[in-house]
Amino acid sequence: MNGKVAKPQNFMTEPSSPKFSRRNFIQILLTAGAGLFAAELIHILESKSALSHARPTPPARADLIKNIVFFIQENHTFDNLFADFPGANGRSAGPACPDALLRDLPHEHSDALQPEGASAAASRCSYRETDIPNYWKTASAFTLCDNYFSEVRGPSHPNYLMMIAGQSPIIDTPIPTDECPVFCLDIETLPNRLDAQSLSWRDYGGIFSSIKGLSERPEVMDFRDDQFFKDAAAGRLPNVAWLNSGFLHESDIKSGHPPASLCSGENYAVTVLNAVMNGPQWGTTALFLVWDDWGGFYDHVDPPVVERWRDGTPFRYGLRVPCIVVSPYARAGYVCHTLYSHVSLLRFAETIFGLEPLTERDATANDLLDCFDLGQPAQPPILL
Repeated sequence: MNGKVAKPQNFMTEPSSPKFSRRNFIQILLTAGAGLFAAELIHILESKSALSHARPTPPARADLIKNIVFFIQENHTFDNLFADFPGANGRSAGPACPDALLRDLPHEHSDALQPEGASAAASRCSYRETDIPNYWKTASAFTLCDNYFSEVRGPSHPNYLMMIAGQSPIIDTPIPTDECPVFCLDIETLPNRLDAQSLSWRDYGGIFSSIKGLSERPEVMDFRDDQFFKDAAAGRLPNVAWLNSGFLHESDIKSGHPPASLCSGENYAVTVLNAVMNGPQWGTTALFLVWDDWGGFYDHVDPPVVERWRDGTPFRYGLRVPCIVVSPYARAGYVCHTLYSHVSLLRFAETIFGLEPLTERDATANDLLDCFDLGQPAQPPILL
């Protein structure tokens, strides 16, 4: 490690289409052209900045948190799920949403440029507390962030990359897939920093399946979550864990990704939260439940523009999404109004474990620590 961090750059790939995703890449690989494309390895290296950022100093009593879980659900805005949440900056889009939409909403980069993020007539709806009682119960018991933005004004994969690396060379869905060896990025990620400090990590699902040098490691378990529940029950969760329901078998059902039932996605979230809260590591855990991107839904808060894509359109930030902080040391019944984004997740882990930042984005991001009171008596788990 040379102590330097990557400077944010704007990269552009070939135009992409919302028709392609990791969920159908097997079929696409069988086409004649995909074989040739699969032989190519994409190398993306951001230029190094002249600035050097020291490792953050862990706060007092940071050693209370030994395990961090990043739990990622799919495709909803803050106003879509928490419009009427007491004390939060929410605004109802109007009618109540049905549990399951008739179809997925458009949510590529160009769709994110629509007024208030609403990409279709069905986008302008909001769920009520009675529709998603366990999401609301969790947010009420712990901390809800109402000024948390997805990182990229676009769909899932660029936002995943920002969560794990603080950079993304793409702004739309990669074609024909987002996995190695077809789509493979040679970039540094948080696990590289964890490895350097002999800290453990595990990817329960496959969010690192597009990262060269990590995609074949045993810590990366593509399409699987069974090991997560085993580890949670046995007290074997690593220092940092990722569980992305959008990368699992039955991903839409587990993630609430339209047009699947949001209730089904919430029920899966309950199993995850209960596994952590009832496991032997609850007393040392901080879990962040976040949504990857806005999914085409309405949100009344205009995202600040801090970076633009090479065509001049907004790159960062994406539209606002919910973030719920679940921990014995999360502030109870607290709504946090501090500006955060997906790279704040990186900054939190870097701050707790004293890790070198990956890019200037995470080096300068707010670290989510004001969602915690490390001096309070540990909160017990709640019953979901």
